[in-house]
Amino acid sequence: MNHDRPDVRHALLFGALWAAEEALTGLLLARYGLAQIVWMRFATHLLIVWLIWGRMQPASLLRTRRPLMHLVRAAALVAMPACWALGMRRGLPPATLMSVFWLAPVLILAMARLLLRERVVPRVWGATALASIGVFVVTGPHRLPDTMLLIYPLGMAMSFSVFLVLTRMLRHEPEPVALTYLGLGVCVLLAPFAAVGWTAPRPTHLLVVGAIALVGIGALLAMGRLVAVSRLSRSAPMAYLQIPFAMALGWWLGVHAPGWEGYAGLAVVLLSVLLAWSHAGAEAGEGAVETAPARLESRL
Repeated sequence: MNHDRPDVRHALLFGALWAAEEALTGLLLARYGLAQIVWMRFATHLLIVWLIWGRMQPASLLRTRRPLMHLVRAAALVAMPACWALGMRRGLPPATLMSVFWLAPVLILAMARLLLRERVVPRVWGATALASIGVFVVTGPHRLPDTMLLIYPLGMAMSFSVFLVLTRMLRHEPEPVALTYLGLGVCVLLAPFAAVGWTAPRPTHLLVVGAIALVGIGALLAMGRLVAVSRLSRSAPMAYLQIPFAMALGWWLGVHAPGWEGYAGLAVVLLSVLLAWSHAGAEAGEGAVETAPARLESRL
């Protein structure tokens, strides 16, 4: 058995929980700003982390030699909804935002090659690029926006890529510590923006926030374990497994009923992921070295 091959169970769990988290967040967007929702989610996230792991020894949640790297990771996560909100405010359709965002796995492969010195087999490059085309078909038809506005979805993709690279580099950190610093960083960075136009939350909506936080913690743990076990050059394409779950939830909630183009695009995505996974154990990646991360970690 190849222990560096992506664990499909973690990949599927991550994709399902990520899609559920986004669906739950959508239930609150009509009343609250995105910054407030994310802030409330991570404030609740911190409470849950403390209740589960920190009641006996709360100081243990802060013990790390890499606080700066943790905070940069939190900033990368904050940048994703920030770019989404700015793009929506400038008139970019959600379909365009998502179709460009899903170039992220290609960027992750590039970062894995450049920063982590991982080798990526050509078929994985091709399968990942093909999956991004499948997503473009799923989210279509598209209206060509002002080219300069594409900086927002590209910013989302870049932020997510940095987030996963740092998650891989922090894989030896205890999970509760990583969750704590992520929550603290997000809450501190978003506090000024959440305070602007703050809307008093309804009790029923606080229950939804709690559900988002719980589901989000599950997604973060599944993602962390996925990239801890397998190199990003092998696990990055697994992120596309969020697409079928998002489509299923959209159909179930009556938000979007895909046509034949959507199903065709989904088939391309799934076949591409299968191709990437089947070649994840290729011998081309066995000799990868990771000297660059050590240098980068020492700076952070």
